[in-house]
Amino acid sequence: MISTLLTLIGALFSVAGKLFDFLYARQMIDAGKTAQQVEDLKVAVDNAHAALIAKASIDADIAANGSRVPNDDPFLRD
Repeated sequence: MISTLLTLIGALFSVAGKLFDFLYARQMIDAGKTAQQVEDLKVAVDNAHAALIAKASIDADIAANGSRVPNDDPFLRD
């Protein structure tokens, strides 16, 4: 009777251990996905920042040397 009870308790602890291992592995996978998303967002922000710097540089060049830029663009908006 006692050995059967100890066997059942051991099996329950074994199942609980495997469940905790599974949950830990799942948490690590989710953390990896989150880290990848953060890295992707950093790259997107860096690209947007570079585009804004390039636009500001072009705008400054046009403001300083506006006569050099041809204004006969048929797609130019009024």
